[in-house]
Amino acid sequence: MLVRFESLLHAFCRACAWIGVAILIACALLTVADVVLRRVSGEAIPGMVDVTQLMVMTGVFLCIPYVFQQRANVEVELVHERLPRALQTSLSLLWSVVSAVFLVAIAWYVQIAASQVLEYGDRSPTVAIPMIWYWAPILFGTGVSTCVCLVQIARGGGRA
Repeated sequence: MLVRFESLLHAFCRACAWIGVAILIACALLTVADVVLRRVSGEAIPGMVDVTQLMVMTGVFLCIPYVFQQRANVEVELVHERLPRALQTSLSLLWSVVSAVFLVAIAWYVQIAASQVLEYGDRSPTVAIPMIWYWAPILFGTGVSTCVCLVQIARGGGRA
């Protein structure tokens, strides 16, 4: 059961990461188009700051669960690889537990902020994008990343 869920979660995280990368590429292209438009006509694309902020937030937080899943976060490999296998496994398990607790704390505080933004109906300053759209990717990314960490904990810490 866990293996099946892990397989589905992996496919989901990978698809989200691809979408996130596509959004970041689109953001870069849109920024280039804005710069070229400014040079050529002196005009800018309306709301570029609002749009690029939203695209970057969305792109990054769609990629983060895949990073957790691949254990691609920063670690000191030079030290970690020289440790005994049992200690590597224990540290990997500890990292998964600490990460899950940290992500739950982030999700908790983000949902408080998101609820306030939703309640007040806040909008972005330039083109009036509902601010909840800026908070939704953070909630999504931290929620899926927490699931990834919980699966790693269930597996005993993931790959050592």
